[in-house]
Amino acid sequence: MTRLTGRREYVRAGLTAAIPAADTSQSSHRPPFQQLSKLFHARSLAHFYLWLLLYLSGAMTANAASIEIELDTPRNYGYSLGDKITLTAHIGVPLFYTLESGFLPAPGPVNEWLRLDSIESIPNKSGKDYSLAITYQVLKSVRATEELTIPPLPIRFMHRGNPEIETLPPWTFSYHPLIPINKADRDIEPEPEMPPRLIDATSHSRALTYLLGVFSIILLYIVWFYGKIPFLERYSGSFGKACRELKKLKKLPPSKAVTLQALQCFHHALNELAGETLFAGQLPDFFQSHPKFLPLREKTEALFAISQQLFFAEAASELPAISPAQIEKLCLLYRKLERSGRWI
Repeated sequence: MTRLTGRREYVRAGLTAAIPAADTSQSSHRPPFQQLSKLFHARSLAHFYLWLLLYLSGAMTANAASIEIELDTPRNYGYSLGDKITLTAHIGVPLFYTLESGFLPAPGPVNEWLRLDSIESIPNKSGKDYSLAITYQVLKSVRATEELTIPPLPIRFMHRGNPEIETLPPWTFSYHPLIPINKADRDIEPEPEMPPRLIDATSHSRALTYLLGVFSIILLYIVWFYGKIPFLERYSGSFGKACRELKKLKKLPPSKAVTLQALQCFHHALNELAGETLFAGQLPDFFQSHPKFLPLREKTEALFAISQQLFFAEAASELPAISPAQIEKLCLLYRKLERSGRWI
């Protein structure tokens, strides 16, 4: 039993050699199982107290840390009645501190001569947690130079659910009167109002003139291109003139004579376009030399057939099979193709 117990202690202790437990002279130099358990327990307890001490020291350090405020100020001289002064506060806060932006001081009077004009958060460029721009306006009438001090400004922070107040430091500046010291008020003559500075608008008016000129030219071209200017329509091509004549003929009562005049307008425009007098047998050659009018070949051949019948048929009393309006539609198609690809 003693050897077995000694073997069990050897295995648990992790010794390098098996030593019998019956040797009492050597067992005093080896820690038994109960001593190892107590030692392990003592080490665990020591670690626990060490972590607790570190946590408490960190918490005490965090609580002991203070809010850091750096105040950027402008010049501290040369101010007079109505001037505005802007101070910039860069604020660094410890852990668990937040600025209560909803509780920033509202603009309004600070005392009898100072007014808080605005206070707002600005982008932070100083490496701190917050940056505030505070603008004051000085409203004090003095007869001699004085030193004025902007009082501390309270700012509210929240720390673990509890509000805390920190104040921005005061700032002193030199304040000067607007009127001479040794001059009575009745002897002071205010300076006349300064006229507004005139701005040279020559370049702007020149640019506007150029733009209006270009716009007018473009508008004139568009109107002319679509035939809305009567005195310029004579330059709109052969079928442009034919369309103008057909507009007048449409207003006349329908008759064979009116239809013949409409057909003559069409033939005259086509002959002018081709550069020669065209007959029905010459139409294939015309469309071959003028391929852009090829889509109108079928309608043109049909119109030539009707024209042949009206001009050379003996039954002159019959009503014409075509009207000036139909001839005008074909002329408009010719005019559109005639103008395509041209600027003028």
